[in-house]
Amino acid sequence: MSFSYDTLEKKATALIKSFGRELTFTRTSKGTYNTATGQTSDSTSTFSKFCCVFNYNDAEVDGTTVQQGDRRILSEPHTYILNDTVSLDSKVFRVIAINERKPSDTLVSVDLQVRA
Repeated sequence: MSFSYDTLEKKATALIKSFGRELTFTRTSKGTYNTATGQTSDSTSTFSKFCCVFNYNDAEVDGTTVQQGDRRILSEPHTYILNDTVSLDSKVFRVIAINERKPSDTLVSVDLQVRA
C-alpha cells in the first residue's frame, strides 16, 4: 500500500496561500543567434506564485553558501530554474539555489534561496 502525497501538497499550498503573499517571478530565456548582428535576442516571461519569505538567521549565514542579505522563499509547487528573478521590497533578487520538497512523484513545495 502506498501513500499519496496529493493531500499533503494541497494542504501545503493552502497554508502558503493563507500565510504568504503572491510574488511575480521573471524568467529570461536566450533566443536564437543572429549571424548578421552577432547577437542573441533574449525573451522574458513572468509568472506569479504564492510564497512565504524568510530571512536567514545569523547562524545560517556563513559568508559563502549563505551570504548576508540572502532570503529564503518557501513557495507553492512550480518548476523554478536558477537565475529566475523576483522583486522583494523594491529589490530584485535572483534564484541561486532550489530545493524541491518531493518525497515521491508529488512536488509538495519548493525552497528557494535568493540573492540581491
